[in-house]
Amino acid sequence: MPSSREILRYIYGLERTGIRPGLGRIKKLLSVIKDPQRSYPAVHVAGTNGKGSTSAMLASILTEAGYSAGLYTSPHLVRFNERIRINGADISDKDLARIAARLKGVEPPEGVQPLQGAADGPGLSFFEFTTAIAFEYFREKKIDIAVIEAGMGGRLDATNVLRPLVSIITNIDFDHMDFLGRSLAAIAREKAGIIKPAAAVVTAEVKPEALAVIKAAALKKGVLLYRLGTDFAYKAGKEKNGLSFFDYSGIHAGLTGLGLGLRGPHQLKNGSCALAAVEILQRSGFKISGSAVRRGLKKAFWPARLEVVRKRPLVIIDSAHNPAGAAALKTALRGFRYRRLILVLGIMKDKDIDGFLQAVIPLADRIVLTAPKTARAMSPDGLFMRLKSQEKPVFEGFLRRLKSQEKPVLMRKNVKAALKAALKDAGPQDAVCVAGSIFTAGEAMKALGRGN
Repeated sequence: MPSSREILRYIYGLERTGIRPGLGRIKKLLSVIKDPQRSYPAVHVAGTNGKGSTSAMLASILTEAGYSAGLYTSPHLVRFNERIRINGADISDKDLARIAARLKGVEPPEGVQPLQGAADGPGLSFFEFTTAIAFEYFREKKIDIAVIEAGMGGRLDATNVLRPLVSIITNIDFDHMDFLGRSLAAIAREKAGIIKPAAAVVTAEVKPEALAVIKAAALKKGVLLYRLGTDFAYKAGKEKNGLSFFDYSGIHAGLTGLGLGLRGPHQLKNGSCALAAVEILQRSGFKISGSAVRRGLKKAFWPARLEVVRKRPLVIIDSAHNPAGAAALKTALRGFRYRRLILVLGIMKDKDIDGFLQAVIPLADRIVLTAPKTARAMSPDGLFMRLKSQEKPVFEGFLRRLKSQEKPVLMRKNVKAALKAALKDAGPQDAVCVAGSIFTAGEAMKALGRGN
């Protein structure tokens, strides 16, 4: 059997095919291995932001309720294995190598390129092959239920072969426009593609243009749609000992004084969506007590989502990578206490860089621009030029400093060097926040010795 390193080299080699939306290839591969995704019930989660956090909270609750809960998410921060988990434990190197090697060697279905590494023409994508590994691993381990996060969009995403008990669409915003469309309605149509007959839908979306599409899709499929603020709601409480407390008023019942381990006001929306899904699962026969809900929310952990990794100076790592995520980050940062804020930013070229900058730059006292190790990253020089091009009034104070001798902007060629510069500049009462991309967050975590 090949080693895990050899298998990972093969899997990453599939990235040469790029992003290739469509269900034909994954359906044919899964049919060869007898559709493992049909051997367990599932919850399917899509949305522009918050789908990973929502999935993590729901999986944590299910684990605390005594179920064997699979969790499939993407991308990973440090190790590939993070994508595939059961009850919080990553897939082992041994299991990953064994299952991937077997899938690599299966007789390819018609229309799919052989998986022996041939480079002549497109075959399965990286994400399609990874999804098949996750589905097969969950079948082998005889899980009770899977929580599956869509990779991008939903309608043509490789995960959209599921027949879920519940579908969750956290929200709709602008991201991946080259693939999903350039209007909220177009993006919503892609996300709403996960809606299936006999599976109720939960959403926190409120924007009329996007919500109308979700409503229409649910009506067409003949399923119930449960909306945050209409069918279920939450009331924020005070933070205490690193937990955000809130009351949940549910579809059928409510809970008060819930402590949430994930930081930021936006996580209360995500947590409420997870709880609405719990209520639907309860009506489907899952036994999930109030105490399991409380433990699951309190223990829920999703790395690099407003994660505090040091206290003096305060160091926060976040995966915000689009304007909506940046706006949530901005709101959350205002809830921390610090003297100065130093931002470490590495952003992808294909993202709305101006929109991201407009959300977070007004908070900054110093910025360190950098680039993670991916061809998609905007160079520090490129980010600097985009920063200088901002002319809106909200930037006037920052631009004045930019043109003075204070040198509030630094540029470093990699994330490790950028983080080092930020920490060197930060005093004990200051804060350093790393953001802009999950790739930037992952490299920062690795530089700080968190993860393998």
